[in-house]
Amino acid sequence: MKIALINVSDPDRKVAMNKDLAGGMGTFSNFGVSLTSRLVSSMKKKSVKIPVLSYAYLQGIFKKQGHEVDYIECADVDEIDDDYDLILIYGSIVDFKYENEIGKKAREKCRKAKVGFFGTFPSVKPELFKCDFVLKGEAEGYFLYEFKKLEELKGVINIKKNVEMNDLPTPDYTGFPIQEYSYFPAIKEKPFLVLQASRGCPYSCGYYCPYPTGQGSRYRIRDAEKIVDDIETMIKKHGVKGVQFRDPIFGLNKKQVEDFIKLMKERNVKIKFGIETRLDLLNREMLKNLFDVGLRNLNIGVETMHEDVAKANKRMLIDVQHQEDVILYCHKIGVKISAFYIFGLATDTEENIKKTVDYAIKLNTNVAQFCISCPYPGTKYYDEVKEKGLLREEDFERFNSTSLVFEHNNLSAEKLMELKEYAFKKYYFRPGYMANFLRWRVREFWL
Repeated sequence: MKIALINVSDPDRKVAMNKDLAGGMGTFSNFGVSLTSRLVSSMKKKSVKIPVLSYAYLQGIFKKQGHEVDYIECADVDEIDDDYDLILIYGSIVDFKYENEIGKKAREKCRKAKVGFFGTFPSVKPELFKCDFVLKGEAEGYFLYEFKKLEELKGVINIKKNVEMNDLPTPDYTGFPIQEYSYFPAIKEKPFLVLQASRGCPYSCGYYCPYPTGQGSRYRIRDAEKIVDDIETMIKKHGVKGVQFRDPIFGLNKKQVEDFIKLMKERNVKIKFGIETRLDLLNREMLKNLFDVGLRNLNIGVETMHEDVAKANKRMLIDVQHQEDVILYCHKIGVKISAFYIFGLATDTEENIKKTVDYAIKLNTNVAQFCISCPYPGTKYYDEVKEKGLLREEDFERFNSTSLVFEHNNLSAEKLMELKEYAFKKYYFRPGYMANFLRWRVREFWL
């Protein structure tokens, strides 16, 4: 079987778009219309571009099964041959209209091929994708455990089982534009790629977070030996120097982390990597041991500093003292912190948001990302907002955390956009941040 994995890129989108972020829904980075906001947007477009990891796993699966596979990034079907048997397109919430357009053109050009969509957004809104079939669930699990013949690829296919992480091959990045990928300033090393050590997140913030929508709440880990094998393979095959783990909650299984650290030391693997997790899963000993084997970036969700806002949104906040201690320790040993904040959660106010911005400045992390609360389809948050008749937006491409899509009890869309621009300007255009940025650039030569 000849298979094409088509990663669609809309040439008219002029800002950063990363379809593997926000739990696989995808992000569209528009930070506002002011000069400072447009400057931050431009910097993001130039510095952050990551591959869709599922494509790499699927390519590895299909090759092990003996199929011929091509990975293609394209803006039109001119780059697609007409002799494929199967064409798969990743669907995102931020660009599904253009993805549908390419899917339609691909079906017209490649008449013998089955054309289908997969991903988090097609799984929750399959009716929006016009093609031969839509995979509802993890595509890797379907092609590992269920797929038998092309004729069964029609309509909405409900995948029965999520993939077990140890069943996945090493992600195969053959044909990917590896030199274009970047995760600066969190990870400065290139070539840069992404990897997973686990999937699933059992925490209650799945109420609004899209990660459990795509991966479920059951936590599934990959054996440490296989993770280190993956890294060594990517180093050998692609010369990779930087990796970001795309786990929603790295390190929930302590033994996996201990085994990973031990094997990285025993094999003397040289790589710089980043993780995403909750700070209450970390302590100084674990951080130091991870740093010793290459940890250089930590993505964390601070989201709000107000306990009442967090509680109203099913978010369990980190103990403030522990949070600040961990961040200070990371700064001390040389681990960068990328902190994420959400404005406009239920019960939020202008005063609360400004205090959260002040707290972000106090933490003075290397990266601060300010988003507007978004009720992603597939979450309970979305269901509740819709049931209450509060949705104000019908175009799902606007569900991208850059603008307000529902009626907020305290804040208008205009006020939230104003507060978001205020946050980026106040955070990034101040002497304390610029001095910190320059210190880290100098320090990186020694880490």
